[in-house]
Amino acid sequence: MNKDAIVRLVLMIGIPAFMMWREYKKMSEEERNDVKTEFTSKRFIFTGGLMVLSWVLLLLEPIFEMTWMKVISGVLFSIGMIVSSVFIWLNASSKWKAVLKIIPLLILFSIFLWANY
Repeated sequence: MNKDAIVRLVLMIGIPAFMMWREYKKMSEEERNDVKTEFTSKRFIFTGGLMVLSWVLLLLEPIFEMTWMKVISGVLFSIGMIVSSVFIWLNASSKWKAVLKIIPLLILFSIFLWANY
């Protein structure tokens, strides 16, 4: 078991999760309901949710040393990027603004593939 990977997992997942939990506890009931609604929406699950799940799988892969986790992570990240690009394209006020928003996603995707494969 890779101890460095466990420390990386705790730092990159544990600390942000604790901070989000602490802020969630400070919210009013109405704000909590808004957060629950946003996090359970199909749009969030199929865009940010898939990308975060792929990130978690990438962080878990060195701990369990299972290469299939890296492959599934790449597939989930790809699906999340494609769905995000489609939502950006469909909801943009002008297609030029949509292209300007999609270009950083494509750069992020290429960095993801370069760093992990």
